[in-house]
Amino acid sequence: MQKLYLDTKKLDASCRASYGLSEEIMMENAAMALETAIRHPYPLSGDRRQPQKILILCGGGNNGADGYTLSRKLRFDYDVSIIQFTAPESPLCKIQAERAEKCGVRFVKREDLSFYDLRFTDIIVDCIFGSGFHGEFDEKTRAALNDMNLCECFKIACDVPSGLREDGTVAEGAFIADLTITMGALKTCLYSDCAKDIVGTVQCADLGVNRRLYENSNNSNLVKGMLLEASDLILPHRKICNVNKGSFGHVAIASGEKQGAAAIAGSAAIRFGAGLVTLVHKHTSKKGLDIFPELMVSSQIPEKTNALAFGMGLGFEEAACQEYFDYLLSHSNIKCVIDADACYAPGLKAFLEKKEKGVVLTPHPKEFQAILKNCDLGDYTIEECILNRMELSEKFCRKFPKKTLVLKGANTIIAHFDGNKHKMFVNPFGRPCLAKAGSGDVLSGMIAALLAQHQKTLDAAITASLAHSLASSKIKCDFAMTPYDLMQALAEL
Repeated sequence: MQKLYLDTKKLDASCRASYGLSEEIMMENAAMALETAIRHPYPLSGDRRQPQKILILCGGGNNGADGYTLSRKLRFDYDVSIIQFTAPESPLCKIQAERAEKCGVRFVKREDLSFYDLRFTDIIVDCIFGSGFHGEFDEKTRAALNDMNLCECFKIACDVPSGLREDGTVAEGAFIADLTITMGALKTCLYSDCAKDIVGTVQCADLGVNRRLYENSNNSNLVKGMLLEASDLILPHRKICNVNKGSFGHVAIASGEKQGAAAIAGSAAIRFGAGLVTLVHKHTSKKGLDIFPELMVSSQIPEKTNALAFGMGLGFEEAACQEYFDYLLSHSNIKCVIDADACYAPGLKAFLEKKEKGVVLTPHPKEFQAILKNCDLGDYTIEECILNRMELSEKFCRKFPKKTLVLKGANTIIAHFDGNKHKMFVNPFGRPCLAKAGSGDVLSGMIAALLAQHQKTLDAAITASLAHSLASSKIKCDFAMTPYDLMQALAEL
């Protein structure tokens, strides 16, 4: 896992104070990181008469200063041009621009940028705005960035792509990077859903000291959350031999109006290690449910159930949801996954207030909107639920301690407040192939399987979410995946 910060300005300042580094030294290291990224995939050609063409887009602040610093490091090995979006303004930007000019770097004003400059460009480096950007672009800047985005070359963003705001929202015409080299530590804005299509691959650069020293330079609790990595995945492998199917728990899946959703969740649960899975048809016909040989079917929740998942395909029948709420309250040892239609249930708030622990909720933004409204946490638009997902997930978890929230999206958020500390994890591995009916049912079944295997709710949510996303990366076609393809890919992890 890697730490995420809302803002790294305090870390920059404490790093300078703690280790005696100057802002200029840190800037040289930032430029060196950009230089390394360029030299590694773009080594010098043996033909010095045809150097690769690089455009560096510079603003007037310290982000622009990074670009000027980079330009003089590349000056004689590449055909480098500085595109000045604004004149240098900050003291360091003025100094670095003067140094670049003395080194003979070509300066081009934005309005003088020619078709030739873009047509034969190999690399564009965005150093216009840093993480302090707010507001909107002016018309000329937006038009110029649109031209850059259409250019078929490799694009690198310094710190954050220009147009990405601190809160993770994106301005119209934002720079679209293939690679973002962020400085010092990872920022939360890089992992908003809106940012996913503009940041490309994200790398973190050291600024003169090891990243751990940089992050430890400030004793204040500045960490906003944790970024999950593939290495954090701990699959439910069976290490003990003297076991039986009961050793791995019994999952009950409520079947309702759309029976296929329950069947998908049940199949996912059995494939993710649950010892037994029963489809419960209390409020629907048994017809069609007995064609899955690996799943049992019952009109009642089995006596030895360890985890219950409901809501997927259940329908908007209030009485059905309330019956499951009441059952769970009277069986406090049974953990549960609440998904889909159950997110709209009027009785959800009262249930969450009474059920002390063992609850995982797995909404997408529209369902989360309904949860927030039903739980008297505010009447938000779906867009607000997407743009403010980190803040709203924390608001929900603090209202309902010891409940685990899995807020699905391009970068899924997993949040939990244990009564003392709020914990937030971001899963960056989601792929567009998961945007299909049935994918969420698979995830709910996987979480239920881990709960039945006696995992804690937060651990189960993290493991299932990672496995779900990483399995999707094994699907070659971005549109043809089915839920059963996804389940099959689980066995390949």
